Amino acid sequence: MGMWTIPTIIAGALIVLVSYLLTAGVMKKTRHRESAADVPISKIVRDHPVAMNPIIIMYLIFGLFTGIIIFYYWSIYGY
Repeated sequence: MGMWTIPTIIAGALIVLVSYLLTAGVMKKTRHRESAADVPISKIVRDHPVAMNPIIIMYLIFGLFTGIIIFYYWSIYGY
């Protein structure tokens, strides 16, 4: 096992957990509405539709974590 195995597993589990909770929260809000046409789109969502997507947020966090690992190994070993 490498030095980064456990932190990667923990980060992956956190990403899955947060993704699930954010997606479940969005689904609960959708169920409470009578229809999508009755509710106007929030100004925040209109201005930043990508920022309000929980799956894209988790991909960004995972990409950042992976980038940190790659930069760390590059700086230590110079590959």
